[in-house]
Amino acid sequence: MNNNFKQLLPFSRVGVELKDWLENHKDKLKNQRIFYILKAEMEEDDVYKIGLSERGGNSAYGRLNDYYHFYGKTKKNTCYGCKLHLVLANTWNPDVDNSDAKVRRIETNMKAAFKSKIKRGTERFAVSIDELFEYMLDKNLLETKEIEKPVRRTPRLKEKGEATQDAVKAIITHVLPKTRRGDIKFEVEFHKSRIYDSNQNSKMVQMPNKTLTYDELVGMRNGKQLVDKYIDKYIF
Repeated sequence: MNNNFKQLLPFSRVGVELKDWLENHKDKLKNQRIFYILKAEMEEDDVYKIGLSERGGNSAYGRLNDYYHFYGKTKKNTCYGCKLHLVLANTWNPDVDNSDAKVRRIETNMKAAFKSKIKRGTERFAVSIDELFEYMLDKNLLETKEIEKPVRRTPRLKEKGEATQDAVKAIITHVLPKTRRGDIKFEVEFHKSRIYDSNQNSKMVQMPNKTLTYDELVGMRNGKQLVDKYIDKYIF
């Protein structure tokens, strides 16, 4: 198992209507880091925008939905609307800094390569969609192999015997899926965490165990490292 890149929207030369695609893939965007290419209908020439969303939760959906609120939905003989041409994603891992995330490295590479063709800002390029895609293929930017490395750090909370509420302590056991397409579920134990009431009084609390999928664990502190070790030892 891994946290490799997924092509939520494989390269599309003609593009797909932003809002329609977004509503059909809302669940798949949850807790994902994404890289995307899109084009507003109001652009007269070949001007494509690249971008990313680096946070977890519903940030990826919110980021793309912002374009819909700005450009609207495509209407015949108008400049309304926006088309998506590519969406790459992997699960947001809080143990990987944004600067080391693959989406950031792809964006940085594209900005440098097409610097001479910037139309506005630093993310809109006056270049054909074929040229963008051919460059990504040539530089293996669509490669799905996992290359993100977690940051090794000893936070102050850990030194105090505390942790954030999503910090995984151990993988207790697992349950295999009933069907081949199902997900393996893992019983997870968490570190104790400090919580505060409305008067800012604090106490240490043991979070209850949860049963989570691999992708859900990747989005938690220490989750990926611990679940990968568990899988190597007990499943594969």
